[in-house]
Amino acid sequence: DVRLYGPFIIIYFAQVSKSYALAASVMSLTMLSSAILELPTGVLSDKIGRARVVFCGGLASVVAVCLYGAASGYGLLVVGGLFEGLSRALYSGNNEALLYDSLAEHGREGEYHRHAGRVGSMFQLALAISAVLGGVVAHWSLRAVVLLSIVPQILSVATALLMYEPAVHGAFESNAFAHVRQAFRNVRGNRQLRRVVIANAVLGGVGETSFQLQPAFINMLWPTWALGLARMASHGLAFAGYWLAGRIIDRFGAAATLLLGGLWSQLANSAAVFWPTIASPAMIASGSLAYGSSSVAVDTLQQHEFSDSERATMGSLSSLLGSLVFAAVSVLAGLFADKFGIRPTLLACQAIALSMLPLLWTAHLHARRFPRPTRPPEAGR
Repeated sequence: DVRLYGPFIIIYFAQVSKSYALAASVMSLTMLSSAILELPTGVLSDKIGRARVVFCGGLASVVAVCLYGAASGYGLLVVGGLFEGLSRALYSGNNEALLYDSLAEHGREGEYHRHAGRVGSMFQLALAISAVLGGVVAHWSLRAVVLLSIVPQILSVATALLMYEPAVHGAFESNAFAHVRQAFRNVRGNRQLRRVVIANAVLGGVGETSFQLQPAFINMLWPTWALGLARMASHGLAFAGYWLAGRIIDRFGAAATLLLGGLWSQLANSAAVFWPTIASPAMIASGSLAYGSSSVAVDTLQQHEFSDSERATMGSLSSLLGSLVFAAVSVLAGLFADKFGIRPTLLACQAIALSMLPLLWTAHLHARRFPRPTRPPEAGR
C-alpha cells in the first residue's frame, strides 16, 4: 500500500492519455477486471495455497506499476490497469484467509480480530505516508512519483518469499465449479453470514462511492491545497481505528462494534453534508475512526462463519458482491450528481447506507444469543 502516486494517479493518467475521460476509464477497467477475477483467484487460493497467491499478487502489482511508469500513451495504461486488477483480485479473500489459517494452525483463531486490526492499521499508515511523500516528489515530476512506487512493490514480493503455507483445513473439490457452487451454498444457507455479507457489500459499495465524491464537496469549503490534508486525516484516523479494533471488539463484540461503527460513520457524514460548515471535513474524517474498527469487525464475523475448505472463495464471493454494488452505485451517483449536485448525491448515499443498519442489528442480536467462545492463546490442536 506504499503507492506514492495514490492521490495523483488520475492526474498522471490524464497527462499520459491526454484525456480525463480516458484516465477514468483506466480506473474503471481496473475495478472491472478485479471483479471478474475475484472468484477464479479465490478458487486458486483454496487450491494451491495462500502464500503462493500472495507472491503472485505481488508480481502482478510490480508489473502494473512498471507499465504505468513506462507508459507514453493510453495502451500501456490499460494493460497496467488490468494487471492491477489481477493483483487486487489475488489479494482479495486470500490475505484474510492466510492470516486466519495461520492463527488456526496454532489454535489461536479467537485472536483474529486483534491481529487483523494491527495489520489493517499498517495499510492505512502506508496510505497516509504515501500521500505526504508523493506530494513532495510531485513538485518535480509525476512520472518520478510512479517510478519510485515500484520499489515498495518489489519489496513486497521479497517479503512474500519469506511466508510459509499454514496447514490446509478441509479438502478441495476436484472440480473448480463444484468448489464455487459449494462456497455459494455455504453463504446462501447461513442466515447470519448472508445478512453480514449483504450489509457489508452495500455499505462498502456506497461508502467507496461517497469517499470518491467527498473531495468535490470538501473543495466547496476548503481550498484545493487543503484536500490532501483532509485525506491524510482520514487515513490517520482509520489507522487509529484499525489499531484499536482488537480492544474494542474484545469489549463490545464484533457485531456490536460493526453496528455502532456503521451508525456513527453514517450519522457523522450525513450531518456534515446536511449542515455544511468549515468543520464539515473534520466531521467526515471522524467517520474514518469507526471505519477501521468496523472493517475488522465485519471481517471477523465473516471469517468465523466461512468454511475452512472454501474460505478464500467465500471471501471472494463477498468481495465480488461489494464490487458489483460499487460499480452500479458509482455510475448512478455520477448521473445523480450531474443533475442534482454533489450534496444531494452524498445524502442519498448516506440514506442507502443507513437502510442497512437493521440487518446489522439482527446480526448483533444473533451474536448476543449465540456467542462464540474464544480459545485461550495457549490452546493447541
